[in-house]
Amino acid sequence: MKDEIRQLIKKAQSGDTGAFHKLVKLHDERVMILAYQLTHNEQDAEDLYQEVFLKAYKNLKSFRFESQFYTWLYRITVNTSYNFKRKLARLNLYEPNNEKESGYLDWIANPGDNGTSGKEIMTAVKSAMTVLPQKQRTVFILKHLENLKIKDIARILNISDGTVKRYLFRAMEKLRVELKEYRYA
Repeated sequence: MKDEIRQLIKKAQSGDTGAFHKLVKLHDERVMILAYQLTHNEQDAEDLYQEVFLKAYKNLKSFRFESQFYTWLYRITVNTSYNFKRKLARLNLYEPNNEKESGYLDWIANPGDNGTSGKEIMTAVKSAMTVLPQKQRTVFILKHLENLKIKDIARILNISDGTVKRYLFRAMEKLRVELKEYRYA
C-alpha cells in the first residue's frame, strides 16, 4: 500500500489529476472524521475538508516523502482548522456549543460492565472534552481517537514529542477530574 501511495503521489505531482483523486479517495474518510472532531459541526467540517484537499492539491509538489502522506494531510487539516477558528473568533462568530457535539465519538466501543450504559459514558466523555483547551483536545483526538503515534502527532502539529506528551498528560488529568464518577472501582 505504501508503494501504491508513493506512486500515486509522484503521478499527482507530475500533474495526473486522476492519481490525486485516488489519493483523496484513500484518505477522505479519515480527513472528514478529523475535520468533524475539530469543528463539531457538519457544515464546518465539510468546508474544512474541501479546503484541506484544495491546499493539498496546490501544495502537493512540496511533499518530500519525509513523512507519511496521511501525516501531511492531518497537519494541513489541523492547521486549517486553527486558522478557521481564529478567523471566526476575530469575527465573533465562533462560540463552542456543547449541543453541537454529537456523533464524533459514537463509534467507540462500550467501555465495560460498571452499570453505566455506553451511551451515557459517551455523553459524559463528549461533555468532558469541552473543558480541554484546543491544543490539548487536538492532541487527545489524534492520539486516542485517530490512534496516531506521538511522533506523528508532533510532526502534524509541528511541536516536539515532549510537548505532545505534556498536552496528553494535562488532557488526561482534566478528563479524570471531569469523569471521576465513571471510573471503575
